[in-house]
Amino acid sequence: MIDSLAVIILNYRRAQNIGRIVAAAREALPEAPILIYDQGEREDFRRRDDIPWSEVWVQHAKVNGGSGARLMLATRLPFEFYVAIDDDTFLTPHQIRRLAELVRGESDRAHGVFGQRLELIEGKIGWRHGIGGIDGAVSILNLAYAFSRDQATAAMELAIGLGFATWIEIGSLDDVMLSCASVKPPLCHDLGGIEQCLTSSQPGVAQWVEAGFSERRVAAANQLLVAKKIAVFSPLTLRTGP
Repeated sequence: MIDSLAVIILNYRRAQNIGRIVAAAREALPEAPILIYDQGEREDFRRRDDIPWSEVWVQHAKVNGGSGARLMLATRLPFEFYVAIDDDTFLTPHQIRRLAELVRGESDRAHGVFGQRLELIEGKIGWRHGIGGIDGAVSILNLAYAFSRDQATAAMELAIGLGFATWIEIGSLDDVMLSCASVKPPLCHDLGGIEQCLTSSQPGVAQWVEAGFSERRVAAANQLLVAKKIAVFSPLTLRTGP
């Protein structure tokens, strides 16, 4: 296996964002391969003039594997580490570079900038969503994350253990599986503000607003709780003053 790092970017319904994400990744990591996996519905993606095609490796998927395709890709390529960025999330070059440094420095867990926590409150487990701007452990990472090839492999094995017949069946649960595939819970890092595309909550484009999205995540988390594979925390307390 090559001791190196690559960037994975999926294209689906936000082709207009790919060029900007690629440019930031190239500035952040001049030597890293940038892998675009095209699962989009438009045949003219390769004719866009805002993507530096000579700077990237691109492949068109025969079957749409959803967001989980990036982890499947990570297990099949010979890189040790990866940074994956959602196509509605605009990280700065500094943020991308820092994620690469963090996963290389502590490679036995995933690293990100935004996430969710399961918290035990009065004997019941509840969800805290939209956690960002903090340095600390979370249950699940969202938006962007750095991880190892071994963690991607473990995520796929975890899905099989939970009863998913194929990896494609997990749909948008790839971040859940990746976050729970290591013994240590993933870490969220405060790397500054995170900019998102205006389509990040647009019905028909954003997956998380589709019917059944939250229910599937809760069901998967319940399975992981039984298997003791997902981290549960005490309520998060943030201090804003001295």
